[in-house]
Amino acid sequence: MQVATRLQRANFRRLYADIFWFGVLSGSTLTFLAVYVARLGGSSVQVGLITAIPGLVNLLFSMPFGAWLQGKPLLPVTVSSLLLHRLGYLAFVFLPWLFPPRIEIWAIILITLLMHIPGTLQAIAFNALFAEVVAPEWRAEVVGKRFAIQSFSLSAASLLCGQLLDRIVFPLNYQLIFLIGALSALFSTHAVARLVVESGASARLGARTVTVKLWLKEVLPKIALGKQNCSSRTPGVLSAFVGLRREWRFDLLRTSFGPFMGAYLAFYTVQYVPIPLFPLVQVNLLHMSDGQISFATALFHTSLLFGSLGVSRLAQRKGHRWMLVNSGAWIFLFPLLYALARSATLIYLNNAFGGVIWAGLFNATMNRLMERVPEDDRPAHMALHNLVLNLGMLGGSLFGSALAEWLGLRPAMFIAAALRLAGAYLLWKYG
Repeated sequence: MQVATRLQRANFRRLYADIFWFGVLSGSTLTFLAVYVARLGGSSVQVGLITAIPGLVNLLFSMPFGAWLQGKPLLPVTVSSLLLHRLGYLAFVFLPWLFPPRIEIWAIILITLLMHIPGTLQAIAFNALFAEVVAPEWRAEVVGKRFAIQSFSLSAASLLCGQLLDRIVFPLNYQLIFLIGALSALFSTHAVARLVVESGASARLGARTVTVKLWLKEVLPKIALGKQNCSSRTPGVLSAFVGLRREWRFDLLRTSFGPFMGAYLAFYTVQYVPIPLFPLVQVNLLHMSDGQISFATALFHTSLLFGSLGVSRLAQRKGHRWMLVNSGAWIFLFPLLYALARSATLIYLNNAFGGVIWAGLFNATMNRLMERVPEDDRPAHMALHNLVLNLGMLGGSLFGSALAEWLGLRPAMFIAAALRLAGAYLLWKYG
């Protein structure tokens, strides 16, 4: 049996600290931001924009960021982009003092957009950094423990924040929750900054020179001028199409992978249709308190944690396609029960059982994808999947918001449930 080195164990502890504090961030700011916008009187379109922004920014920036990262020291890039991304959470604390509610909603949307530009870079860089820091033989253990730690800290933070929100006057209660999230984000960033990369002294040296200037002076100008993967003589717009064609192999759509990605695109899209509507139903139709919303969130993530313990064995016995189709078929219950609910009780029941369903779906989605992706051409296939994922996130969120504006929240939820069933059918047929 292999024994981790002292440095490896130290890095593992830092990664566990990182995900613990990220769980607190998720259970505070990330859980309640959309709820706060709903309590300010935000429309379904405004809440939908908050949900759709990550997909839009990833579509625009993931390819140039991925190209720019080639050969760059991962640790300083990861930490500087994390810091820039997470400073936005601190800005949320001061907004109620600066703007009236209607303007504050748009300020939140704008800050969210700006945050996700460096956020896209840090997501790409952190995944690469994780692969450098955690050897393959330890990854399953570290990922599993990180998932358990995140589930625990998210659930605990959500329950605590719900109690604080119910006991402190509005909007000071939300300002406190956003402050908790901002501090947690900084603690998480500090844990990542303390990682040590064994394979190169340059990475350790770069960690001492982390600076915002790295991002402002090198990344943004190159994106603006379109200098990734192209000749300096190529105009910026043209270079974007050159990179698009090179990185996203659309010829793969003419293979058997094409219908598979079509099913995934449809499924991701219908998956996101009701997501921006959930907080609006909780606040505007069910009149749930923040404590009730936090309890429902904790129920879901606790169920997700325990469900994940059993789905791996079931997937090994039944197969990842079976798991994907069956778990995908049951997620229609979420919008359906939200449409039928007249109190928080049905939401609690939904979240208690729903976590198990989503545990199976999370497990099966990526594992089934890996079964369909050839090992000798994995980057091109994964880039196409990334495009499909972000298109689904963007399109589904905006469509769901428009649907609610047109028909109302409950009819939109019934339609979302039907669309999720249709998406599950496509997974059965082409997945």
